[in-house]
Amino acid sequence: MIEVVIGCGVLAGVVSTLAGQGGGLLALLALSAAIGPREALVLTAPGLAIANVHRAWVFRASIDRAVTRRMFAPIAAASLVVGVLAVKAPPALLRALLVVATGLALAKALGWARFQVNPRWLAPAAASVGAFGACSGGAGLLLTPVLVSVGLSGESLIATSQTLALALNAGRLVGYSAGGSVTRAILVMAAVMTGALLVGNAVGIRLRRRMREESLRRVELATMCAATALVALGAR
Repeated sequence: MIEVVIGCGVLAGVVSTLAGQGGGLLALLALSAAIGPREALVLTAPGLAIANVHRAWVFRASIDRAVTRRMFAPIAAASLVVGVLAVKAPPALLRALLVVATGLALAKALGWARFQVNPRWLAPAAASVGAFGACSGGAGLLLTPVLVSVGLSGESLIATSQTLALALNAGRLVGYSAGGSVTRAILVMAAVMTGALLVGNAVGIRLRRRMREESLRRVELATMCAATALVALGAR
């Protein structure tokens, strides 16, 4: 089991740093197939939050502070509230939400689905992202289009999305804890995954600076195809 956690952590760190999203969903799906969706949601939250801190710090000069101020509190509050409810939900419902998240991810990567948000609706959009992310792990699917719609791209997009993802992952971790699902065993495995995520971040940062935009796009598409395969595996 520990080998699976380490592998998922490294992969999530590399993918999220290269593509700006998708790594957390990929790790969540792999762990869900191995240990179940509720446990996977709880296990990934601490490591992803710390990995968000790392990536946000590396790209801190590019954070859009105006957007962050408008979205940070709503995304954190919604993820906390829904996090309390998510750990009490039936596993079948959580698996269904994972399927929805993966379907949206693949449609977005293939260009079949495009999301646009009016900048005036940033706070409600942030709350929606927080709620969806807390119960499905698919926050990036909604968060990235919201940020793109207000003009963010490149390192500014990565830096701001990681800062807001920190709010989401920290909020849902508090929610899971309030729901009684954060055990000592989960925390030990989460610590292992955190170390693996940070290694993946470091590898991803080095790779990103050597890759072209077209190659990064291929990484995103490959990630979503792998996520679809994992959903099929989990369903079986």
